[in-house]
Amino acid sequence: MRILASIFVGAVVAASCTALEAAGAKKVVKPAGPSVEELIEQGRAAFFDYDFSKAESDFAAARKKAGKNIPDELGIYEDELVNARNFFDRVEQIVILDSIVVPKADFFKAYHLPFSAGSLGTVENIPFQDVDANYVFTNEGGDYKTWAQPDSIGVLRIMESNRLTDGSWSEPSETPDVLNNGGNAIYPFMMSDGVTLYYASDNEDSMGGYDIFVATRDATDGEYLQPQNIGMPYNSPYDDYMLAIDELNGVGWWATDRNLLGDDLTIYLYKVNDLRKNYSPDDAEDLADKAFIRNYRTTWGDEDYSSLIDEVMAIQPAPEQKQIDFIFPMKGGKVYYNLDDFRTSAGRQMMSKYLNAEKAFKNTESKLADLRKKYSISKSTSLKSSILSLEKDVEKEREALRKLRSEVYRAEFNH
Repeated sequence: MRILASIFVGAVVAASCTALEAAGAKKVVKPAGPSVEELIEQGRAAFFDYDFSKAESDFAAARKKAGKNIPDELGIYEDELVNARNFFDRVEQIVILDSIVVPKADFFKAYHLPFSAGSLGTVENIPFQDVDANYVFTNEGGDYKTWAQPDSIGVLRIMESNRLTDGSWSEPSETPDVLNNGGNAIYPFMMSDGVTLYYASDNEDSMGGYDIFVATRDATDGEYLQPQNIGMPYNSPYDDYMLAIDELNGVGWWATDRNLLGDDLTIYLYKVNDLRKNYSPDDAEDLADKAFIRNYRTTWGDEDYSSLIDEVMAIQPAPEQKQIDFIFPMKGGKVYYNLDDFRTSAGRQMMSKYLNAEKAFKNTESKLADLRKKYSISKSTSLKSSILSLEKDVEKEREALRKLRSEVYRAEFNH
């Protein structure tokens, strides 16, 4: 009996041990690893740190783990990564002259631009009532303004207006959808050629947030062509905007929040290249640091640009209340803005003659542009003949303007 009891107890103990071992085996769970959300967050952190390989790996792992339940934002982040990797292969080699930290409010007032580059102003300089904007660009001649404001559905669009011959301003017109490309468009800056527009947009060709784009107008019909993202180091996974170029001194400005300064942002002053030259992705060391601009002084090389920086930072735009009828550079870096600025009556008389000739020249150019537009639709022999004739007139009037400009200088300084 005892033997049977012992056998029974042993069987119970053995069964209990087996059950405990099985229960213990069930408790040993293989770690699940990061969740889909954590993988996406890791990828975004790597993306903002310019570690694009790790970001790609994390996003791929998140996509695999999500299966059929892929978060919508993952596709957006992957597209931004593709854009960033493409631009990372052609980072422009530029000299960053200075780095300036300013409050975000009216930051563009910190740009030191001569009037030959146009002027950057606040909404008070827009000649219309109830405009929902905080910034306006006015060209050198004071007859063109552009700014950004929400359209009927709240999308930020770039607006344009021209001053008419009677001194009034044309009704503001929205720029075409090609500039928005599905996003917002802000902070426009028009080059002195009147056809090259820099602005910022958060459209689908951005690498995250706002990027700086450049678009040009077709000389024949005035329509904007497909804009291009200007790439790195100007743009980043952060917000980058308000690029302005001072052709007179060969420098440019743009703003960015890539340095995460809270209510402040960074404005970079850089030396404009005559021709774009990119770093080689294979040869350049610390390419991510150069694209991010972690230390702008490393871009100087052996050169010393202190004098250029001092010269640019000393530029003071004319007071906003000053009447600007024209912008006419004179000797010694001085600029005349109206006839009252002339010291001599001879100078004023010759300037009036120059202004009349300039107005006639612009009218001839306008007629030529209209004929070219018509010719693009109907290539008739008579139109071609008229265009060739007007082209000769334009060259003659351009040469006459050059001579008159010299006469203005002589009249003002030789009397």
